[in-house]
Amino acid sequence: MSFLTVLKIPFVWGFIGLIVGSLLGGTTLAVWLIALLLVGFLVFMKFSGPPEESGEGALFAGGSLLMIGWILGFSIRGILI
Repeated sequence: MSFLTVLKIPFVWGFIGLIVGSLLGGTTLAVWLIALLLVGFLVFMKFSGPPEESGEGALFAGGSLLMIGWILGFSIRGILI
């Protein structure tokens, strides 16, 4: 399985956001990392080609899951620490 195929799975983006949120919380560095990851996600979508009708939702869900994962990560971090 290639790296680009793995990036097409939306839960990978959510897991990356969860890791950033749980390790860095809501710090300035975390916000910059999430911003760079979102730009990277948009670049990935641009170069991944036109989506198939059956997989279009999964392709666009990665960006949303990145943000949701980050929010959950720093929420869990705030509760536990």
